[in-house]
Amino acid sequence: MYDALIARKCRLDERTRRLVGRKKVIGRLAGQMLSVIYALLRKDHELLCQAPPGVLPPEPQLYDPEIHRKHRQGHYQPTKPRSYGEIRFPSD
Repeated sequence: MYDALIARKCRLDERTRRLVGRKKVIGRLAGQMLSVIYALLRKDHELLCQAPPGVLPPEPQLYDPEIHRKHRQGHYQPTKPRSYGEIRFPSD
């Protein structure tokens, strides 16, 4: 991905014979990596918070190319409804 972005976004400085804009490309890739890491940590945190105390958390979900392909085409639906941090009070 780095090589493709360098070829597209950077220009060659004729005087110094170096690419100009490499740091912007590195910053963009670092930002993308951080957003993926944050999403994975947030998902893990949600799973750990939902598990009752003393119960082992579920196994991590591995990458499945078929699920990824369906998701990219807009056909993938999660098996479990997503929790948005709803607060539920015990009923009397």
